[in-house]
Amino acid sequence: MIVIVEGTDLVGKSTLAERLSTDRGWPVVKLRWDLLGDPMVETTAMARATIALLQALRPDVIFDRSFLSWWAYGPVLGYDVAYMPGLAAGLARLPDLRVVLLTAAADELERRFNHQPDQWFGLEQIIAANERVPSIVDLLPETVARLTVDTTTSGPDDVFGQVVRFLHRDVLPSQPSDP
Repeated sequence: MIVIVEGTDLVGKSTLAERLSTDRGWPVVKLRWDLLGDPMVETTAMARATIALLQALRPDVIFDRSFLSWWAYGPVLGYDVAYMPGLAAGLARLPDLRVVLLTAAADELERRFNHQPDQWFGLEQIIAANERVPSIVDLLPETVARLTVDTTTSGPDDVFGQVVRFLHRDVLPSQPSDP
């Protein structure tokens, strides 16, 4: 099974990915690339290479973020992401894929940022990208199972429980999480 945990910084992706890794014994892959040139070229290359490797290897793995993050962050940073639906369509070739989208309310992101500032993005960028995260669902092929969890009031144990239940289902694509 391939699990992609998506969301902006400060929503709990790494906490969830590490906990799932401990529970499942699967590795966590944390892809972060520096945009050194054309973001469309780099994102396209990252997406195609990731999908091809996963399709060939069929590993049990947890991704702490993927190329899908660019859908949320690209426009916030001033870049066009109109090409992203075509890249996301390639995820249909991964039959054991599960996507978990994490979000949080703006005031909660601010609280978390004030407690521990993010090293990559400012608070305004994180909040703006967070507003776009739910629309990642619209990019995903219908065959990709997905779960959206708002971490504003859900603690790490609750989020983990929701995700474990989601992974254990005989999965067909689903929408927002159980309350």
